[in-house]
Amino acid sequence: MKTPELYELEYLFECDAKLSDDAIPWQYTTVSFQIVRNNIKAVFEFGEASRSGQLRIYFKTEEISKYYLENISTIHIKQEVNYECLTIEFDEENFVLPLALQTKPSIKTSWGTSLDLNR
Repeated sequence: MKTPELYELEYLFECDAKLSDDAIPWQYTTVSFQIVRNNIKAVFEFGEASRSGQLRIYFKTEEISKYYLENISTIHIKQEVNYECLTIEFDEENFVLPLALQTKPSIKTSWGTSLDLNR
């Protein structure tokens, strides 16, 4: 799995990473981040070695959305003027589009299937 460096993720989420086990390198444990904008909070955690994680979205203190992420192939960061986004790509056989978590200027998500179904 290809991922950004830990410091790049900390910069994106504007916080220090929380590791599930400080005694081992972050690539072999679960690492989590969170960011809050305008009463919306995004909590992202993943395990690089397991290629899995989850994303939870909260409005104030209420969880409004949860995504379980498996078979992650790539995580990358897109940064432009006043725009930052974390993009998570999955193995092709999962038939899903990349999940995008915009963190700046506001928190937004987009995700879907890649089956091009017309309904």
